Amino acid sequence: MHPISKFAIAMVLAVSLILSGCIEQPSKSDKLLVVATIQPVGEFVRAVGGDRVDLMVLVPPGAEPHTFEPSPAQMKRIENADLYVKNGAGLELWLERFSSKSRRVVDSSEGVDLIYLNGTPDPHIWLSPRCAMIQVENICRALVEIDPEGKEIYENNRDAYIKELRGLDEYLRSRLSGAGGRIFVVDHPAWSYLARDYGLVQVAIEEGEREPGPRRIGYIVKTVKDNNIKAILVEPEFNPKMAEVIASEAGCRVVEIDPLAGDYINNMRAVGDLIAESIGV
Repeated sequence: MHPISKFAIAMVLAVSLILSGCIEQPSKSDKLLVVATIQPVGEFVRAVGGDRVDLMVLVPPGAEPHTFEPSPAQMKRIENADLYVKNGAGLELWLERFSSKSRRVVDSSEGVDLIYLNGTPDPHIWLSPRCAMIQVENICRALVEIDPEGKEIYENNRDAYIKELRGLDEYLRSRLSGAGGRIFVVDHPAWSYLARDYGLVQVAIEEGEREPGPRRIGYIVKTVKDNNIKAILVEPEFNPKMAEVIASEAGCRVVEIDPLAGDYINNMRAVGDLIAESIGV
């Protein structure tokens, strides 16, 4: 028999077997599709959801979450999601344009004691392990509501991760124990909740989300010198040029800390170490 004829017969047999149910066809994943806006919130979802969720994080590394715009491909994925988890506290104002009554949305900031800056909530709640514990609780509750069969798994995962967050909180409290009332200087005021938790004072170069004027620059230089600050802490999402100018004038260094990095626990430990080093404790 000609080789082509053998191949054709084999194909016909394979199709017949599939149609008759003798060969199992690939099934659609039974995992929940969960969309999170930023990496840390996505990590909280992954910690609680485990193998029962298929996670998509919208805001990529290096992007600014306040002004982010989802792509058409991302919007299509969002529309198919079982659950959408936002940080809340005003971080994702752009999301309102894409809201859908049919989509299950959980605001992970519910129950957090918010800090207000110039009359608006500071959205950087995930940068406090204590606030992160509340976010994890909210995420767990939402997952249980849409997938009650996974209740025990979600709650066990939640408890294990909150135990890690408590360990992180204890580490930061110990690492910053000698820093009560001390000032640390940053480019963008993202660390208000961490400062509140551990008795620190955050001073930002940024002035009302604007570049600082000469008076502000002079104030920051004086603050650095008067408090013997070793480093100005900058975020990778923002241009460090102004921080570098001030650091040169004040005689200190510029050090990067990332509020949106993955591996939340270890990143926040590193942040605590860098803040402590910047103020000399």
